[in-house]
Parts: sequence; structure tokens; C-alpha cells
Amino acid sequence: MDGLVLMGIALFLGVRHSLDPDHVVAVSTLVSEERRLWPAARLGFIWGIGHIIPITLVGLPLLILHLEVASFFEDLFDMGVGFLLVLLGAITLWRIIKGRIHYDVHSHNETVHGHFHRPGHRHPVVNLKRRQWITFGFGLLHGLAGSGAVAVLAMQASPSLKIAIFFLFLFGIGTVLGMFLMTLIIAAPALTVASKHGKIHGSIRMAAGVVSLFLGSYMILELLPELFAKV
Repeated sequence: MDGLVLMGIALFLGVRHSLDPDHVVAVSTLVSEERRLWPAARLGFIWGIGHIIPITLVGLPLLILHLEVASFFEDLFDMGVGFLLVLLGAITLWRIIKGRIHYDVHSHNETVHGHFHRPGHRHPVVNLKRRQWITFGFGLLHGLAGSGAVAVLAMQASPSLKIAIFFLFLFGIGTVLGMFLMTLIIAAPALTVASKHGKIHGSIRMAAGVVSLFLGSYMILELLPELFAKV
């Protein structure tokens, strides 16, 4: 019975882990570009799959050898997540600005001149396959950043190596399930409805980009002093 309780805790912690702010912000920003329900929800699933791979590949050797990842490397990976959040937010905001304001060159009476103008409502051109790979990459980096902590948690919570490995596996499954359900039940339906109203959808994309930019910057500024202190 104690083993079943431990497995349930592992699954719950995985779901809870998927809802960490940096995870939710990254996936929500990527999902905000999508206007269809299933492709948007699938991005959450892809992020979870990317997340579970490094947790398994790094966490299993750590469990078997009873090792811990140095805090310096964990901070370094977290710093990488921060930079990617800044980049993702900046790209999202740039696409919004680029989609709303264009610079056109016209010729009137043999005089060539250019000017900025605001076009009518346009749907953003989105390369879904490329965004899926980007989402997968975010999941990989997030998993790499947290693999050491998850392995330590599994070692501390489990009475044996076998149960610790199973704990790690269920934690990963919970992470995939949590992010998929979050996007399927909350993010994707909201975006699908908002996509019918251009201004609302644009506001959601803008908010996602700003939050991603802010959170990434906050992570970088918070981790930089710690990294310099450990060098």
C-alpha cells in the first residue's frame, strides 16, 4: 500500500511540476500562435515528451550511480531556459508588430515614396511543424535543467533503486499528462474562441510575449549573481 501511495505521489508531483511558471509561460507563448484546438493541445504533449527524455537519460544514471548534478550546472541550464524565454517573447512581440505595421513603397506622379501603414486584419502565417520542434527543444532544456533535482527527489523518497526508477518514470508521465491537459482544457479552447476575434487573440499573444520576456529576464538577473559566485 505504501508503494501505491508513493507512486501516486510521483504522478501528482509530475503533474504539479508541469505547471511551474516557466513551463506554463513557455508553452502558452508557443500555443498562443495557434488558432486550432488539437494542434495547440498537441504542442503541450510534445513539450512533455521533450521534457521526459533528459529526465530519463540523465536521471537514470544519477539514480544508479547515486550521484547528484552540481548546483552550478543546474543554474547554468536554468539560465539557458531564461535566455530562451527572452528570445521566445521577443520573437512573439516582433511578429505581432510586423503583422500590424508594414512599410510600403509607392510611386505617384513619377515620385517614389514610402510610408508605414496598418493593414486590415490578417491571420499570422505560422509554420506548425517548426513550432513543434521548437516546443520539443524547450521541453528538452527544461527537462535537462530539472533532471538532477528529480533524481535526488526519487532517491530520497524511494526505499529501493527499483522503486526510485519507477518513481522517475511516473514523474515523467505525470509531467506529460499535466502539460497536455493544461493546454487541452484551458489554453487551447481559450485561444480557439479568441481566434474568432482578432483583437482579443492579438492581445493574448501580446500578453504571452510580454510575460515570457519578463520571466526570462527575471530568471537571468536572479541566476547571474549565483553563477558568478560559483565560478
